[in-house]
Amino acid sequence: MGRSAMSISLLVLACLVGSAAPQSSENVNAHWTNFGAEEADWDMNKANNVYCEKYDVDMPYEWRSRYYWTDIGDLVDISIDEACGKCIHVTNTGTGDETTVRIVGPTGHGLELDKPVFDQLDSDGNGRIVGHLVVNYTFVDCDPIPPGPGDSNVTAYFSDDYNPVQNNWTYPSHAACAALDGDICGKCLKVTNTEKKVSVTVRIMDTCGAGALELDHETGFDPIDVDGCGNAAGHLTVDYEFVKCEDEVDSPLLVYSQ
Repeated sequence: MGRSAMSISLLVLACLVGSAAPQSSENVNAHWTNFGAEEADWDMNKANNVYCEKYDVDMPYEWRSRYYWTDIGDLVDISIDEACGKCIHVTNTGTGDETTVRIVGPTGHGLELDKPVFDQLDSDGNGRIVGHLVVNYTFVDCDPIPPGPGDSNVTAYFSDDYNPVQNNWTYPSHAACAALDGDICGKCLKVTNTEKKVSVTVRIMDTCGAGALELDHETGFDPIDVDGCGNAAGHLTVDYEFVKCEDEVDSPLLVYSQ
């Protein structure tokens, strides 16, 4: 079966409905701990030392397993009880690896990341050598589900961090959907350059805290930036809608689970 004329690519989907972040922090030490969340089947009663159990243990499995867990310290303008269950987007300052985690308890300073997500962020292994990572984090919406079927006049940036062609269309280790499938992971959007009316279909494979959309530069952004104005300005204005993923027999989309 031939591939659809509409090209298919990767997309980083950010929080489309923005909300004021209660806190961000830079150059924070992040250590690892062993919650054993995955081994405990994401059951807070069975996992190790989960403070927020008293608030969140009765949340459904899908909610508890959507993100790996972290303890957090040095909170400002928000108590740990208020922070329980909220999400932060964490970026390794050394490698640029990033992911979103859910807060499940307090620690003295910095972050205590569950070991699997620490390893996900530690792509060069330096964190294991020195015993910690240096990260930036910001609070983000845990459930970045856009209202309705789509949106119009949305800002779309580009990213060179994913290299899908070079990586044989596999998820990079720092993509949130590489570790966990949430409600949005694996879904497809038709993204249209609002001015030029040129479209591309993209697969959602990550989240970010910047707002708007971030399209893979080569396979998502450039195909709809037909006059180069988007590259010159650093962004495009686009419309998008959710569409069925056309996973044809020879399509690289087959490497992704839905």
